[in-house]
Amino acid sequence: MRREWVPGVWAAAAVAVTLMWGCHRQQPADTGAEAAPPKGASTAAAPAKAPEAKSITVFAGAAAMAALKELGPMYETKTGIKVDITSGGSGSVMTQFVQEQFGDVYMPGSDDFMDKAEAKDAVLKDTRAILVYLVPAICISKGNPKGIKSLDDLARADLRVVLGEEKAVCLGDIAAAVLKEKGLAEKVQPRVASYASSCEDVLNKLLLGEADVVIGWDSFAKQNPDKVETIPIQAESARVRHIPAAVIKWSTQRDAAKAFIDFLTSPDAMKVWEARGYTTKAPESVSKGT
Repeated sequence: MRREWVPGVWAAAAVAVTLMWGCHRQQPADTGAEAAPPKGASTAAAPAKAPEAKSITVFAGAAAMAALKELGPMYETKTGIKVDITSGGSGSVMTQFVQEQFGDVYMPGSDDFMDKAEAKDAVLKDTRAILVYLVPAICISKGNPKGIKSLDDLARADLRVVLGEEKAVCLGDIAAAVLKEKGLAEKVQPRVASYASSCEDVLNKLLLGEADVVIGWDSFAKQNPDKVETIPIQAESARVRHIPAAVIKWSTQRDAAKAFIDFLTSPDAMKVWEARGYTTKAPESVSKGT
């Protein structure tokens, strides 16, 4: 049977098609391209605004921790930006952030490890800053109960010596260089009770009575005046060192990282460094001898 189309039906169908076509034009399929702007509107794309940092990650050598444990929360109170700190041997934490290609600020316990980071192209050289200064020293218990006078005494059979682990801890590299320079490396090695995993660990071994003598920093005595005293090291390799900081190459928030480094050198931060036994002005060269 042949169907007849009624005029009213044709009219309704035409309206429906018109509405459907109008909806289709108003909601084009997403092809990944932006719709053309209205005539007369600017075609310049608005610059993307980087999100404000909520936290930064710092990889720090343990030599800085006596102050950094206070400076981190202080910075968060000041700016609202949380400071997440990974601490340990300067070489160990560098290995970690290089392998992970992650982090914002590197703060080794000595400038020689920052030199190594630069050689690895792991930090931005133009952001490097000196924070405070340190001098290697023979560190002993208050009152010097073992009567230690010089590096030569570290070879004595009655002493327990603790050194930092070489290549992992800044004090380990320094101890190795000092003992080699003085021709004492082989003589002292049998007296080494253990190798510490960080500068903080070197100090704790002495404070806990696990060592009679350590090669540490002059700041150990300043931080623990009732428990530790120091004897100068007469060696070229016992030169003045410093704690530096630089922005890590893989940081995704470099401005925030640089702002934190700027804070670490500010007058308010310097008061904390000084109160924790660090030297904030470059000291005169340590005395040299043979």
